[in-house]
Amino acid sequence: MFAQLGGVRLEVLNSFTSFEESHAANFAKHDVLKGRPRLQAMGNDLTTLRFEVRLHWRLGDVDRAYRGLVSAKEAQQAVSLVYGSGRFVGWFVIGRLTSRTTQMDGYGRTAARELDIELTEFVGDPNNPLPTPAVMSGKQNPLLSMLPESVRGQVLPIVENVQKAVKVYRTVEKEIGQMQHLVYQAKELRHDPAGALHAISDALNIGGSALGKLNGLPEITDKLGDLAGVATFVAQSAQATSQLGNAVGLLRQGFESNQIGSWLDSGIHSVDQAVESLQNGASAVQTLTAFIATRKGS
Repeated sequence: MFAQLGGVRLEVLNSFTSFEESHAANFAKHDVLKGRPRLQAMGNDLTTLRFEVRLHWRLGDVDRAYRGLVSAKEAQQAVSLVYGSGRFVGWFVIGRLTSRTTQMDGYGRTAARELDIELTEFVGDPNNPLPTPAVMSGKQNPLLSMLPESVRGQVLPIVENVQKAVKVYRTVEKEIGQMQHLVYQAKELRHDPAGALHAISDALNIGGSALGKLNGLPEITDKLGDLAGVATFVAQSAQATSQLGNAVGLLRQGFESNQIGSWLDSGIHSVDQAVESLQNGASAVQTLTAFIATRKGS
């Protein structure tokens, strides 16, 4: 995890693309009859932070993260800013929030956003200060609270298995994306059967590789217990496995017929479903990725 603003985690790829911090002091100016005006120090002004953040579906639910920030701004609630290293920056209010949608998927959902955020330091009541965020209490590493009590003494093996699971997920995500590109290429070449079948052959090779990796995921995820994000991760990857298996079966059967038919559209549909299932598991992957990031230095 790069940082956390309120309840929104920012991963390495979602880190600040620009960051500006302003400090100012206030002075009262007193004019005099002769000579230059005198200044009287009135204290420090509030610190302001301005930064740009990019949210991407591969690292979580983009709209959900955005809505969380909008809600905090509209409620005028103070939110904490904590870096992944565990350093608590302070409490701030969101003074301005500007959003630009840069990518949408085929279903009209937001896939990527760019946010310009302006924060103003929140001092509050000095006699009743806001508490330090729970992730910073004592010597506990950030997000350790994600671990159930039953497994806190076995952190290292869990980190290794989480890392393996996320790596498989990311690799499969890339391979299915390549497969999707190839089957759509085959669709465009359907009036050139030889060219279309060649593209399908390549898609089957990649799809078979991805399917093999997905089939091996349960052996890894079974060791993760009730860690936050695992249930969704398992459900979406299992669904993607079934859909990808169906796609590979349809495409292989059609390829062996040596003719282009309705099987191609059916296969493409199953590939699209597998891609969507992986996208729906992105928030769980974000949670697991954050867990890895915060435990590497422990």
